Amino acid sequence: MLRKLRIFNKVIALVLIFGLCTGEFVYADDVSKLKDEKKKTENEVKELQDELADLLIEIDETENALIAKGEEIMANQANLETMEELKAKQYEQMKLRIKYMYENGKDSGILLQILTTDDISGALNKVEYAEKITEYDRSQLEAYADNIMAIEQIINQLEVEKTELETLQTQYHDKQNEINELIAQKEKSVKDLDTKIAAAVKKAAAEEAKKKQQSNTPVTPTTPTTPSNPGSATGDQIASTALQFVGTPYRSGGASPGGFDCSGFTSYVHSLYGISVPRSSGSQAYGGVAVSEANMQPGDIVCYPGHVAIYIGNGQIVHATVPGSTVKIAKLRYDSTARIIAIRRYY
Repeated sequence: MLRKLRIFNKVIALVLIFGLCTGEFVYADDVSKLKDEKKKTENEVKELQDELADLLIEIDETENALIAKGEEIMANQANLETMEELKAKQYEQMKLRIKYMYENGKDSGILLQILTTDDISGALNKVEYAEKITEYDRSQLEAYADNIMAIEQIINQLEVEKTELETLQTQYHDKQNEINELIAQKEKSVKDLDTKIAAAVKKAAAEEAKKKQQSNTPVTPTTPTTPSNPGSATGDQIASTALQFVGTPYRSGGASPGGFDCSGFTSYVHSLYGISVPRSSGSQAYGGVAVSEANMQPGDIVCYPGHVAIYIGNGQIVHATVPGSTVKIAKLRYDSTARIIAIRRYY
């Protein structure tokens, strides 16, 4: 009977252990899926931003083409006005010449000169001169009319092309608004996923603590397994570990899962990977390797005046905030006073 009782207790213990492990795996899987979804959404945002950049180039080229087309239309309209003025002037001059000739008896005057003058060749030259005047006027008017027609055709074609460019410009701006709206939606999704990831991590830690209490095991916050090669870690590992402590109370001078201050938090997370980081925020701003904001990666320590945080990507940090608060996720510039004085990499 005693032997059976011992076997039964062992079976119960194994079931409890399996239950604890399964629970941890379930929550870890949830966090992993959320992170994968976040990564996918971030990639979609990147693709949309690339598409928007290409579109903005096309919009700029279309606007330049519209400006050039407008200037070409204006130049042709000026030419048209000049031609119309020349045509009108030529027509008025022709009318005055014809009127003068007929008022002065063009036919009878010339005939009289032919009959009365000894210089027959001179009289005939005058007839030829009069005919040349009317022929010149007619040819000039025809030339002006042809030029005017050609310019009007050019202007009409330019107006058609201008209308097509304006339609294209409207389509581009509509597409720009559509992409901007999609980017805003995707960025909101990323923020929502950050909140869900933090909540999932916190829930997993709470469930683990609850189960450990039920099994009379001392409760300690979840910590990662120290790597087999201490002092070696990726920035993503550091950022992921830092997120596990979201919700931990702020404690002045704290540097353990029981409570953190800002520099205690950053130094503790790095210490889990065997990486030595100075204890004070001021010292952390001068250690490690300097990194520019443009080259910042998850796991880097972001240093502000009297404050430090761990960068987790996507323009966000995780940090031990202020007394009375907790470890939180926040924007890189979490308030108007958040001036970055250094970014250091210790891993």
